[in-house]
Amino acid sequence: MNRFLSLVLMGLISLLIGCSGSRAELPKENPEEVVKRFYFLLSQKGKAPAAEARKLISTKYGNIEDDTFMRWTEQFDPETKIKIIDSSISNKRDAKGNILAKVTVEYSVPSIFGSPFTSKSQTNLILDEEEKRWKIDFTAETKDEDGFRKEG
Repeated sequence: MNRFLSLVLMGLISLLIGCSGSRAELPKENPEEVVKRFYFLLSQKGKAPAAEARKLISTKYGNIEDDTFMRWTEQFDPETKIKIIDSSISNKRDAKGNILAKVTVEYSVPSIFGSPFTSKSQTNLILDEEEKRWKIDFTAETKDEDGFRKEG
C-alpha cells in the first residue's frame, strides 16, 4: 500500500511540475499597455519616438529597417484616438510555437468631411519569452488568414 501511495504521489508531483513548466511567465506590462504606448509614441512624431515605438515590435520573423519603419508610420495622424475594445491572451501556443495576445483596437481618425472616420482592427502581440515582454506583430505573421478573409 505504501508503494502504491508513493507512486501516486510521485505521479501527481510530476504532473504539477510538468504543468507549471509549460506555462510561460507573463510580463508585468500587459498587451493593452504595449499597444497604447506604441500608438502614443507614433503620435509624437520624429525619429526618437519612432525608434522607441520600433522597439515594441517583434523581430521574430524579420527586422524592419529604421528608414522603412519611419516611412510606414510617418503618415500616422497624431489626432487619431485609440480605444481598446477587447483583449485576450491565448492559453496555448499557436502552430508556430508562439504565445499570442490579441488586442482589438478602435481607431477614430479626423476627417475633412466633418465627423471622424472610425474603424476596428485586431493587433496581435507575440510573447518574447527571452525578454519577458509583449511585442507587436507589426508584419502580421501571426494573423489567421482564413479568419481575416471571413471578417473582411
